[in-house]
Amino acid sequence: MDKKITINDIAAKAGVSKTTISRYLNDKFDNMSKTTKVRIEQTIAELNYRPNRQAQALKARNSFLIGVSVADISNMYTSRLLKGIGDYFQKTHYQVLIMDADNNVDRELSNLEKMMTEQVDGIILQPLVHQPEHYQFLINKKTPVVQVDRYTEPFTWPAVVSDNFQKSVDLAKIFKTKHYDTVIVLANRITGVSSRMNRYNGLKAGLTGSQIAVHLIEIDDPNWQSILKTTLATYHRTAIFALNGQVLWSVVRFLKAQQLRVPEDIGLIGYDDDQFADMVSPAIASISQNPQEIGRTAAEKLNLIINEHGLLPKNIRIPSTIQLRDSL
Repeated sequence: MDKKITINDIAAKAGVSKTTISRYLNDKFDNMSKTTKVRIEQTIAELNYRPNRQAQALKARNSFLIGVSVADISNMYTSRLLKGIGDYFQKTHYQVLIMDADNNVDRELSNLEKMMTEQVDGIILQPLVHQPEHYQFLINKKTPVVQVDRYTEPFTWPAVVSDNFQKSVDLAKIFKTKHYDTVIVLANRITGVSSRMNRYNGLKAGLTGSQIAVHLIEIDDPNWQSILKTTLATYHRTAIFALNGQVLWSVVRFLKAQQLRVPEDIGLIGYDDDQFADMVSPAIASISQNPQEIGRTAAEKLNLIINEHGLLPKNIRIPSTIQLRDSL
């Protein structure tokens, strides 16, 4: 029978103390040199050591579980966000529990309660509700939380987001340069969703003092296509700003059905293009986010909080990029 490998064996072969091995297995790398970390990692791989997670959890009073609550797992943005989170935690001793709220507040609450039942060590949250008191049970439990994509106000936990407001201010300058007389903003419900509010408010701020009118149409309204058609008929030189990738493709279908040409009849740009906007003709301008880096950064920050380094509640903004293409 093969001898069971223990942390004593790892410590002896790596030439370090049992305490150092224990700290490594619990992702506590304070004052641990890179050379030591690499030597321990190589020793663990060489001896094919597999930690007993249940024993670790009992001893450390940790579950080594990370809860991830996303608004809509079917969204392409979400898949890239989860990729960043998963890649980070793959290099640690944590396992990730992913739950989909399906844009339903009650389902999100149920998912979070299940995570607490599983005694997760921390949560990455894409919140559906803007008010922090909705998540008071997490605050009361002092659960480590990092928000992604959007955030509650006033700030309760750190949030890793795109530079939504500033990038929309930059886009406003482009609309002015190209002499549009109106911009129609197409979005899902904006109220209570910080990312959408910041994009909309950034555009309005950037257009302050100009003659360009701004109209908001929320596609949750069943009559949004009729409203859009009427608004388009009112102005001469118009651009549409779709606030996410799913809305962008709904607009593309609408324009095709109305036989409206881009950019001859109307300008078009989307926030977050799902990486397909440059593959159609004409290529569609977009603001490209980096959800994978948002996810990775959120995972890193949560790991720091769990391991008692702490972070002040604030925004961490990951830069996005305006991709100007033929549609504007």
